[in-house]
Amino acid sequence: MLRLLTRLLECAECKRSCKEKGVCDFTEEETTLLISLLSRIYKKTIDETLDFRYDVLRKINQNTAVHATLATVGLEQLAEFLEDDDVEDVVLIPGRPIYVTKRYGKEKTGKISEAKTLRALLKIAHLKGVELTTANPSFRYGLSFGGYRLRVSIDLPPIVPHPQAYVRVHRKKITAKDLVKSGFLTGEQLREIVAWLREGRHVVVSGPPGSGKTTLLAAIDDLIPPHLQRVYIDEADEFEDDPNKNQIKIRSVNKAKEVLASLNRNIDVIFIGELQYEEHFAAFRTASELGLQTLATMHATSVEDAQKRLERRGIEPQNIGIVQLSKKYGDIIERKVAALYAK
Repeated sequence: MLRLLTRLLECAECKRSCKEKGVCDFTEEETTLLISLLSRIYKKTIDETLDFRYDVLRKINQNTAVHATLATVGLEQLAEFLEDDDVEDVVLIPGRPIYVTKRYGKEKTGKISEAKTLRALLKIAHLKGVELTTANPSFRYGLSFGGYRLRVSIDLPPIVPHPQAYVRVHRKKITAKDLVKSGFLTGEQLREIVAWLREGRHVVVSGPPGSGKTTLLAAIDDLIPPHLQRVYIDEADEFEDDPNKNQIKIRSVNKAKEVLASLNRNIDVIFIGELQYEEHFAAFRTASELGLQTLATMHATSVEDAQKRLERRGIEPQNIGIVQLSKKYGDIIERKVAALYAK
C-alpha cells in the first residue's frame, strides 16, 4: 500500500503525458485501491479536493475519470449524467426514478435514485459549512471539479414529504459572444446591457426556472472591466474564479449583513446572486441605496411580474435595468432574452 501511495503522489506531480513516462500506469486492481486511497486525501476545500483527485484520475484513464472522481465521495450515480452533454438538470428522490432535463425537454430515466447519493450530497453540504437544521430545510451550494460546475439544491422535510435533490450541471464557460451566436440574445440587446453597465445601472436578470439567468449574469460579469472590485455574495458559488478579475467571494446566506461588511472592502460592483427570500431583497435594497452597482437574478414570468416583486419588497425601479428571459418547450428548449426594461 505504501508503494502504491508513493506512485500515486508521483503521478500527481507528473506534468507530462503519463503514457510517455509510465508513471501513472496502474492495473485494474491497483486502480480500485487507488480510488480508495484518493478518498482519504483532502485539500483545503472539497472543491480543491475533487479537482486534485480528478487531475490524478484523468492521467490514469480519461474515460473513467469522472466516474472514479465522483466515486471517492459516494456520487458515482451522477457520473453518467455529467458525461452526457445533453443533460442539464438531474432530480433525485431516493427510491424513485431519476428525471433529467435535456436540451429538448424533460425525461424519465431507467435509473432509480439511491439514498446513498443523497446522503453523500448532505455530507458535502456539511463539509461546505451549510447549516442543516429543521429551521433550514431548504438550501443550496456549488460544487466544482475539472470543467464541471454543479449547483446542488436540497429540500428536506417538513417542506417536502421526502428528501430530494436537484443538480444543475454547467460544463463550460459561456460568454456574451456565445449567447449572441446561439440566438439567446441579439447584438442590439447586448449593446443595451453594456450601456446600462456603463451608466452604473443596477441589473436584475429575471425569468422562469432553467431559463439561463445565472448563465447570462456570469456573461455580464465578463463585460465589467476586470480591474473593478467585485464582491459575489452567493451561497451556491456560481461564478468562476478568474485570476484576471478583482474578485472577492463570500459564500453566505446572510446577504444583507455581508453587504454592510463589504463597505470596508472599497468595492465597485456587488453580485447578490438570486433574490429569493426577504433578506435577499433587503441586501439588494441596501446595496443600491449605498450607491453600489448591484446585479442579481430573480424568478419572474414577465417584466411586469418582476417590477411587482421588486416593488413589493420596497425596491423602486428607478436606475434598474430588467433583463427578462423566456423559456419555451418544443423540439428543443428555446431560451432567449424576451425583453429589456429600464425606467
